[in-house]
Amino acid sequence: MNILAVGAHPDDVEFNCGGTLAKYAAQGHKVFIATSTNGNIGSAHHTMEEIARIRKAEAARSAAIIGAEYICLDYDDEMFFEESRKTRLEFINLVRYCKADVIFTHSLHDYNPDHMLTAKIISDIAVMIPIAHLKTEAPPYDVVPSIWHFEPVHGMGFVPTDYVDITDFYETKKKMLACMESQGQWMADNYAQMGGDTEMFFDGIRITSEYRGMQAGCKYAEAFARAMDGYRTRMTERVLP
Repeated sequence: MNILAVGAHPDDVEFNCGGTLAKYAAQGHKVFIATSTNGNIGSAHHTMEEIARIRKAEAARSAAIIGAEYICLDYDDEMFFEESRKTRLEFINLVRYCKADVIFTHSLHDYNPDHMLTAKIISDIAVMIPIAHLKTEAPPYDVVPSIWHFEPVHGMGFVPTDYVDITDFYETKKKMLACMESQGQWMADNYAQMGGDTEMFFDGIRITSEYRGMQAGCKYAEAFARAMDGYRTRMTERVLP
């Protein structure tokens, strides 16, 4: 299968479903990691152009750990608010290029508008993938991908439908996130009042993974909510086959 994970910013995907993607890759599936934005406001020490290059390079190194391909749609960080025809077609082209069977993305209810719009567009365009009259560089293919929403930071208000045991891939997830070095400085600069630093970043991953593991009956897990309608995920489907 072809697996596509779409986050708003570099590190969103790794934080929320890195272990699941590593597990898919280990089973021989083709994995793609994409971001809507280039993370270009993620530093108080670099220009927007510099930090965009840094964050995209970090994301590419992270993806390479599991043999995934990284794709950036290059929208501006925190200014991704336009759901135009052009934007929809770019997302349709992304999914067609990846020939995705399964898509992971943000929850539709999240604290960050970039996250929510990314999730909304993915939810809106998934059923459009086979439509020939919607012209994109990548051709249509005859699949409506299933969609799985990963949880917001710290799982606020999130009710999972499914879990993936990532115990054997937790260290891989940590290695992927360790590539995101610029985020340690970003947290220290912007969340100092909350004790924000790299240690807090990894504590959040560990605590969430342990909590979901406790629910799922394993050491570490990632949680997802399946999108269900007439075309997408059915109750008989699972995150991992």
